[in-house]
Amino acid sequence: MFVLRVTLTVLLLLEVVPSALVGLTRARVGLERLDELTRLGVLQGRRLRVVSLLAVVHTLATAALLFGLHWPPAGVAGAAAEAVVFGWVLTRQWAAGDRGRVLGAYTLFLGMALAVLAVDLLAWAF
Repeated sequence: MFVLRVTLTVLLLLEVVPSALVGLTRARVGLERLDELTRLGVLQGRRLRVVSLLAVVHTLATAALLFGLHWPPAGVAGAAAEAVVFGWVLTRQWAAGDRGRVLGAYTLFLGMALAVLAVDLLAWAF
């Protein structure tokens, strides 16, 4: 079970850590991708507080996911936070009229966050 938890957590962190770094540094490539996905207007300087909020959430979730390998409730919290973020991005895409393949990446990320959530809940329970 521990190997499964580590594997799923590492796979999730492969998405979360770059997102946290991009948010913290406000790298243009990350802002372009976030704007493309959510249509918030961050490239025009609108709703920049969302970028900061996402950076903080990703950073805290990264710490929780790593700590969750030793204490599963932290992993549950980190995975739940990421699931909320990925779900929010998917709802923004859906509301903007995106369908099909363009929803694939964040559907996968959401699935990964839910998988980590499930295995950490199991580890916590047993």
